[in-house]
Amino acid sequence: MVFNPLLTHDDLRRWRICSRRFWLYRTRGLGAPQAANPDLAGVVQDSQPGTQSAVVHGPGLDAALHASYPLADRIAAPNTPSQWVQAMRHTLTCLEPEHMLAEGWAILGACLTSEDRAQARIDVLTCGTRGLCLYKVRYATVGEDADVDDVAFWTHVAALCGLRIQSVGLLLVDTDFIYPGHACYAGLLREVDLAPVLGSRPVAAWLAAMRDCLRGSEPPASPGTHCTQGLGCEFVDSCQACTPAAQLLRPDPQASLEIVGRELAAELRQAGHVDLRSVAPSSFENARHRRAVRAIQQAAPVLEPEVAALMQALAYPRHALRMDTIGFAVPVWAGTRPYQVLPFQWTCDVQSADGQRLCHSFLADAKGGDPRRAFATTLLQVLGDCGAVLAYNAGFERNRIRELALQFDDLALALEAVLPRIVDLFQIARAHYYHPAMAGSWSFKSISRAVAPDMASGIECSSDDGGGHAAPSPQAIFAHSLQRGLAHDSCQQLRSALQAHGQRQTEVLHRLALVLEGKAAEAEDV
Repeated sequence: MVFNPLLTHDDLRRWRICSRRFWLYRTRGLGAPQAANPDLAGVVQDSQPGTQSAVVHGPGLDAALHASYPLADRIAAPNTPSQWVQAMRHTLTCLEPEHMLAEGWAILGACLTSEDRAQARIDVLTCGTRGLCLYKVRYATVGEDADVDDVAFWTHVAALCGLRIQSVGLLLVDTDFIYPGHACYAGLLREVDLAPVLGSRPVAAWLAAMRDCLRGSEPPASPGTHCTQGLGCEFVDSCQACTPAAQLLRPDPQASLEIVGRELAAELRQAGHVDLRSVAPSSFENARHRRAVRAIQQAAPVLEPEVAALMQALAYPRHALRMDTIGFAVPVWAGTRPYQVLPFQWTCDVQSADGQRLCHSFLADAKGGDPRRAFATTLLQVLGDCGAVLAYNAGFERNRIRELALQFDDLALALEAVLPRIVDLFQIARAHYYHPAMAGSWSFKSISRAVAPDMASGIECSSDDGGGHAAPSPQAIFAHSLQRGLAHDSCQQLRSALQAHGQRQTEVLHRLALVLEGKAAEAEDV
């Protein structure tokens, strides 16, 4: 047992969430020199598909901070004790007066160890008029309580190291910023002062309590919503209250009382019901609830017969349409704002009256700039001026088309003419269909489990490009494909994965349409 360990802000986060998680992490020897702040990781290394930074931040992180601190010294994240010593020496060298006087100077990733054996890797240290300014970088619009804890921890360490801290705060994304292009990101980050709230963070007392925790025996398990926060607890499977034996006591999610809503579930539970298998369908006033209970009790999907005529009346050619969008914290296309919802891919499966099907698609690339106009013009070419446009939760597609119409006056009439043709399969399915595999959810992933259980729900990507992460999102894959210097073959693999994902999604729409039309056997044979 280590009785006086080096503690980091990651340790503090674990301890604040769950003392048992913190105790297990440290006593099992998993504690290591502090890793880079996920929000700063893109400054030091490229984001990988599947990481949150790739999804949200985009490929322009380095340029964004460089615009604010053009003379910044960057200190790589240390991974070993010897690397940490080197990083601290580098930090002290950077803090020498002759370096600090330069305008635009900062240290990104300053490494310090205080006399009470706390380690901090500070996102940004820069000069103020009366001392140093300390910032945590968050590529987000607002901060969280945990961010205040981190800044308080770093300030504690810096003060004990003899640094004069003038101000502390967060660097957040300003959503009013419009990217002019040419890597000009000055003004993207806005400062939020945290000094008024740091007094509520007794870091010294917390560090003492953390060391007392490590000296004691294993804390009791306390399962709750904190077990799945962020990426989830690495010890959740070993928690006494989260063991498989305890999970056996939980109801089958496919028959859960919550499928009919929390209020009704509470009433049914009070009446002695454990799940929906024991509840008479006729006891529900809502037709959707009756349908779901019937499907659960007969362990088979329920389809109301009248929906077939509704589906058969849909005009050909039928266009099964899916779109993908992304909102970068650091914009990559001139004229766009942080987090602006921008379409980058559409996939459309076109079926003629004689059953012939053709799949069309569009996918933006790194060289084409803002993809919205190409997205709109190619989509209009495929949709033509007739035939139903099938979508799921179609409000999403409608809103993207409306936004494109507002953006491009010359395309507005053609784009607006598409709107009345859109048919929302979500609304039709919700009013006439239920499959036990949906477990009460009407998400696209859930409907995919019901009508296309043989198809992978996530995006499939080579492990060489996916960084070992399971099921990276389309946004993560696309963001990574825009990285400068990415090998051509790697880029093509990422693009192929995106295109295959779009084709699987339109295939789900096609099978759902067959099921709703009463052709479930044909859907299974596809």
